Amino acid sequence: MKRFNLFLNALLLLLVAVGCNEDFDTPPMVVPHAEHQANMTIAEFKAKYWQDGRNFIDTCKEDTYIHGWVTSSDEEGNIYKHLYIQDETGGLGISIDANSICNTYRLGQEIVINMKDFWIGKYNGEYLIGKPEWYAAQSVWEAGRMSLDMFKEHVEINGLPNLDKIAPVEIEISDVIGHSDAETQLKYQGQFVIIRNVEWEGADGALTFSESASSTTRNIKDENGNVLGVNNSNYANFRGDPLPVGKGDVQGILYMTGSDKWGLYLRDANDCIGFDNNTKGYPSDPWTVPEAIELQNQGKKGWTTGYIVGVIAPGVNEVTKYNDIEWNPDSLFTLDNTLVIAPSPDVRDYKQCIAISLPQGSSFRRDANLRDFPELHGTQIWVKGTLATFMGMAGILDNSGSIDEYRLSVMTGGVTELIEPFEGSAIPEGWKILNVKGDKNWYMASFQDNGYIAVTGYNGKQPPFEAWLISPPLDIKNAGRKEMSFQTEVRYYRGTDMLEVYVMSTNDPSTAELVKLNPTLATAEIGGQSDFINSGTIDLSAFADGTYCIGFRYVSEQQANYTTWQLDNFKFGGKALLQTIDDFETMNDGQTTALQGWTTLTSTKGWAASNAALLKGGATDAAPVYAAIGKKADESDRWAYAVHLNGNISAKGALVSPVISGGIKTLTFNYGYFLTESNGVQFRVKLISGGQVVKQFDVINKTAQKNTAYTHTETCNISGDVQINVEPLCPSNSNKNTDRFAIWNIMWENMR
Repeated sequence: MKRFNLFLNALLLLLVAVGCNEDFDTPPMVVPHAEHQANMTIAEFKAKYWQDGRNFIDTCKEDTYIHGWVTSSDEEGNIYKHLYIQDETGGLGISIDANSICNTYRLGQEIVINMKDFWIGKYNGEYLIGKPEWYAAQSVWEAGRMSLDMFKEHVEINGLPNLDKIAPVEIEISDVIGHSDAETQLKYQGQFVIIRNVEWEGADGALTFSESASSTTRNIKDENGNVLGVNNSNYANFRGDPLPVGKGDVQGILYMTGSDKWGLYLRDANDCIGFDNNTKGYPSDPWTVPEAIELQNQGKKGWTTGYIVGVIAPGVNEVTKYNDIEWNPDSLFTLDNTLVIAPSPDVRDYKQCIAISLPQGSSFRRDANLRDFPELHGTQIWVKGTLATFMGMAGILDNSGSIDEYRLSVMTGGVTELIEPFEGSAIPEGWKILNVKGDKNWYMASFQDNGYIAVTGYNGKQPPFEAWLISPPLDIKNAGRKEMSFQTEVRYYRGTDMLEVYVMSTNDPSTAELVKLNPTLATAEIGGQSDFINSGTIDLSAFADGTYCIGFRYVSEQQANYTTWQLDNFKFGGKALLQTIDDFETMNDGQTTALQGWTTLTSTKGWAASNAALLKGGATDAAPVYAAIGKKADESDRWAYAVHLNGNISAKGALVSPVISGGIKTLTFNYGYFLTESNGVQFRVKLISGGQVVKQFDVINKTAQKNTAYTHTETCNISGDVQINVEPLCPSNSNKNTDRFAIWNIMWENMR
């Protein structure tokens, strides 16, 4: 009778619509009607064919009909190739190898299924209608996906969709978590449920339903601490939406995996109901200092942002006056255990400020104290903790000092040297990969025993793409060599999906100040590939005021084909080396001299050579250019310059360095000869401090071959100011141009 009344109401509506419309060609509405009625409930059917274990398949031989109303939808992309139905007794999943099932079977649609000669079973623990499929790894049959046509042969649609028929069943998380017995599974598997008064773990106004690279399980938690995983597809239309903040109700389809874990599928983001989404105090919406002062001692815990203006002075236990805080950025701050933050950098009234403790031994104290990093004065900071009185003034307590409980607008600390060959299968420690757009990201790879890190839009399903690879913090300020280099290789080169390189003030590209660099990057013919190409030495001295990251940004719009970018052998910093690798080329304005034209040479940094000539590395030998001299020691693509000293006993050449501060721990250089000599290479190196020779050593290589480069390293361990003096030994004792030699790529390591 109900079905007849529904049909009659629909017919009356159609007649009214036709009466108001002169288009008499509109076809009449056809309301589907199932020829059969259910003779078994879903609960009865599930119980009859239940088997323990993760996988099985069985065939229904009786004339059995079940019915249910559609409770699922794949329209938003979170439920994949599954249809769920339920009646008054339970729910059941159906595995169908088809997309856009919702176009035929809409929410609230009643269907009747003829189960005779149809199949019921499990797929990795989930109880489903599906077709037989052999699982070779476990030597067992399971419920696989049937074709949509196969499903249609067994199903009838009855009436029009009626959303009133699919009210969710209210449950508690504790009803299922920890219960994998048959009774609980039969009752709840495939059921459309609602769980009230829960919150999303980690929801902060920014954390999304799913990561872009893969499906992600996010947890909901009730007031008793019970947790249920909610599986969110990275192909869901709401994947990038922030998780709801606060408390509310969550509804969806319950399922179980083969590891006896319960989970929930959302149909869309609207399955999250009643969340207030008040994000104040979350990282994306922190309290201001005035707001945090107003909320003191109310049990509020969250994030506050302000500007660093000082530290609490030594000996102060309770702040009561101006001088209890060290405000002056022009003098040294005494202690490293507190910070004082304000609404703006110019505030000097402690009643408008908040005091923060920096826990001993924590990364917070290491990275953010003003004693070691006065450059932080006046910069913005974000801090997590409880808003409560500290040292007699407004404060933030309960901050553990861990790196996930504070954030600086500029970086401190960092490494002064980093060599990263990208070997292994895991992203190296300290490096950060960040997906901003699309579903592609950086990954580790190798070819012919060489590891590297790579990125491509190939096989991506969600263009456009933007993916970042970000280095650990680099302490450019204290690095001896303020430079970096790396190598790139391209495969399937298109020239339209780009790799860009930036210096970043923080490791968050959404907030960092970005300065784009212009390194040499690999190229190839369209569709082709290159070898690994060196970027050249990239000068970072313009950033010598602090700590920065290097960001490699991959960007691409949707294309038919994509370039694969490969990155390898990243190098930064290291102890200061003698600048002759950059300095000898400044002699004689970078112009080589004739071999017989002995002259005086000086460099911009104070090196002086007498009775000398200037040679240069090159691809072939064509005096005064020699292949053996090779490239500069910084592994750049520029040829090195060499000082060539005369070995004439009456006009002996000499090379003298400027005064070197910081002493010399080790000294390294290349040497060789480029004319026909009889004694190989023999010369003396003196280290002079305070006008006295404090160390000397001879380099004697009688078997040295012409046009060949040799390397010498000497341990010196000399502190203070020192000069280097190099001159030939002139073993031939001749007034002819014998015993001459060249020296280049002089480098040293300071004692400190």
